[in-house]
Amino acid sequence: MSSRIILDPIRIDTGSSDSEGRLAYRDGRLIGVLTLLDPELHGELGVGRHWFLEAGFGPTSGEPRPPAFPTLDAARAWLADRSARSPCRAARAPEATPRCAAAGRSPSGGWCGTARAPRR
Repeated sequence: MSSRIILDPIRIDTGSSDSEGRLAYRDGRLIGVLTLLDPELHGELGVGRHWFLEAGFGPTSGEPRPPAFPTLDAARAWLADRSARSPCRAARAPEATPRCAAAGRSPSGGWCGTARAPRR
């Protein structure tokens, strides 16, 4: 039986208007934090109203960095594929510090240690 990716709505204090988010869970474990990119801030880049993986945990934290996803279904599919590649981590102790999927390149300057986003 395959695991479902659960996406729970949440408000994220990114320091910008990118505040709508989702917590992504698989098997009851947090595997990612998604943020909806504001079209006024990110429209020039063609990613306004796309979902960005602000932070990934476990199998979703590594490179290559995922693209901005046009829909939640696309984000869910990527998360499911990436997390399915990893062997079960239940027997391992959790990592002490999660790694940021954005590796300091978050467009919203999210909470993963990249500081507040500049005011525009």
